Amino acid sequence: LNIIKYSALIILGGSTAIVLLEVDKVMLNQFIKIENVAYYSVASFMAMAIAVPTRSMHQITYPLTAALLNKKDLSSLKSLYHKSSLTLFIISGLLFVLLLLNLGDIYQLLPASYRDGFMIVFWIGLAKVYDALLGNNNAILYNSDYYVSVLLMGALLAILTVLFNLWLIPKFGLDGAAIASFAAFFIYNTIKLVFVRLKYNIYPFTNATFRVLGLLLLTVAFFYYLQFPFHPLVNIIIKSLLMIALYIGVLFRFKLSEDLIGVLSKFFGR
Repeated sequence: LNIIKYSALIILGGSTAIVLLEVDKVMLNQFIKIENVAYYSVASFMAMAIAVPTRSMHQITYPLTAALLNKKDLSSLKSLYHKSSLTLFIISGLLFVLLLLNLGDIYQLLPASYRDGFMIVFWIGLAKVYDALLGNNNAILYNSDYYVSVLLMGALLAILTVLFNLWLIPKFGLDGAAIASFAAFFIYNTIKLVFVRLKYNIYPFTNATFRVLGLLLLTVAFFYYLQFPFHPLVNIIIKSLLMIALYIGVLFRFKLSEDLIGVLSKFFGR
């Protein structure tokens, strides 16, 4: 009976993942000309790059989280929750800002028909930043006694995604699909955030989280109107280097993350 139950849950989880990956594109085909779906795919692919650090971090945090839960070491689990959230927020937030502020030049390198995807990149990218902000939340839930609840939440996410797409694509077209994805993931992630808070009395945010948010907003304000008259590729390189320099400089100056500062100090040989 347990094997059947476990197999059913695995099938449910796998089916949910497939639905979430493809549902927006499939549903766009029902409302939008098929060639426009390709433009959506390009914009969403760029935004998905923001999720790369999160996926990489999960390879490290999953076994660590499982060990801490097994030992019932909630103090260390809370520390890992804070550190993973802050580290991923710093990295994914920077990638999000770099992508948004360079998007005009990036689109100059693509055919003109692909240049209307700013809001798609924004909404899907924002969803991925929120994912990152939750740190090892998934690892906590999947390695806990509440993994059944997580899979049921995933099924809810799939249903919400379909409903939001049915509502928003006819109203806003390609942008509607991106808003639908953001709205569904926002609700899903918020439920997971509250669930871990209720079950373990921990949450991922610290004062440093809000300082990093302030730094990201400062970076956007400082570089939003800064344009260079060179080739788009040169513009991207110059603006990116300047933003990274400011970002890392503030990280060091205000010691926003001891873990990242330690890694960067070794990298720069300090």
